[in-house]
Amino acid sequence: MFTTATRSALLALALALLPGTGVPQQPPPPLQPLLDQLVAEAWQRNYGVAQQELAATRARAAIREADGRRLPSLALNARYSEYNGVLDVGEFINPAYQALNQLLGAPQFPTNVRATLPFRQETRLEAALPLYDATLQAGRDAARASAALADAGRDATRRRLAHDIQQAWLGYATAAQLVALLEATRPVLDEQLRVSQRLLDAGALTPDALLRARADRSAVEQQLAEAAGRRDAARRAVNLLRQAPPDAPVPLADPAAFPALDTPGTDALVAHALAHRDELAQADGGVALARAQQRLAGAGTRPSLAVAGSYGIQGEQYRWDPARNVGLVSLVLSWPVLNGAQDGARRQQAQALHAEAALRRREAEAAIRVEVLDAVDAVAVARVALRTAEDRAEAASRAFTLVQRRFAEGLAPPVEFLSARAEHTAAGLNVVVARFALASRQVALERAAALRPLPN
Repeated sequence: MFTTATRSALLALALALLPGTGVPQQPPPPLQPLLDQLVAEAWQRNYGVAQQELAATRARAAIREADGRRLPSLALNARYSEYNGVLDVGEFINPAYQALNQLLGAPQFPTNVRATLPFRQETRLEAALPLYDATLQAGRDAARASAALADAGRDATRRRLAHDIQQAWLGYATAAQLVALLEATRPVLDEQLRVSQRLLDAGALTPDALLRARADRSAVEQQLAEAAGRRDAARRAVNLLRQAPPDAPVPLADPAAFPALDTPGTDALVAHALAHRDELAQADGGVALARAQQRLAGAGTRPSLAVAGSYGIQGEQYRWDPARNVGLVSLVLSWPVLNGAQDGARRQQAQALHAEAALRRREAEAAIRVEVLDAVDAVAVARVALRTAEDRAEAASRAFTLVQRRFAEGLAPPVEFLSARAEHTAAGLNVVVARFALASRQVALERAAALRPLPN
């Protein structure tokens, strides 16, 4: 078989190929604070959240606008006109006054009256106060429903962003860990290829073993290139979500340190989701908005009552004379009687819109219930898969130990020895992937059940 020196060289080579061998193991940094920091950065910087926040601000301003329509209004209106060919009342009054003066024998009446219609200038303050208008209250209700809808949309964006950035980070951390393992494996595979060539030249190894060594190195090169691509893409995704430069560094931690969710039973998770999911709040806002639009459509047939007043001056010249100033106070009633059945059509549209919103709410509730159940099952399956992967890794480790002993005694060929080593390495990588899968499913459950608290 092989000499003791040959077996020792292969044994040392295979041990170096094991995952984590020869690499100092540092305790992973706390993972949950790191994820919370990334989520907080994304909430603060992400453009999508900023847009939703502006939409909520705009909706709250619309409420203040609707409230303002119910308050008194005051306006200054002024007009000055230059005209030609208009009616001058003085042309009719002046001859009559002149005749009266002649009869009286004294200039008792002016004979130079100039009064055009309209007056050359008119300046006045105008005030109005709605006393009753059903459309104003319905409009305020619609504005409040729109604001609730905007707030729910902002919170839904935040929750979705928290999910997306955690998933992107987990993908980045896992790919980075795979890259590190494969990069640590590559130089040892080069040494494996060199030793295999030397043993073949010495007649201590068959050509198929050398070809197997080359295939192993090519497979690792392919895996390394794919893992590096996934790592870089995931890092850019994390930076995009937190609005950082694409190549900005992203802190790392071991995905294996992802804390397990301490969740209650499935029924409690479903109940929590139905009470806190922002999609349902959006649906409720849509129902409230449709109900307000129903009231707005019905308000078109009701009367409105307002009080209005004005005070100012008018005439040919700007002249303040309290005895000749003009004041006006009005009580205005408006009641539409017939408008071509438009109000009925609007009410019908509003009723259909309300029914649609109610159905969307029921649909969203059913979808969220199924989403939570699927997420719970996915976490359970991922936990089983991780236990299976860990069992596989343990079995591969024990199998490698047995093959290692047989090889040391000259009872196992190098091909069997290197195959056991490759299976051990693959099992270790599979554990990394399984841990990522479990962490990813937990993040999905966190979003589905609305477990992450949102900022006010």
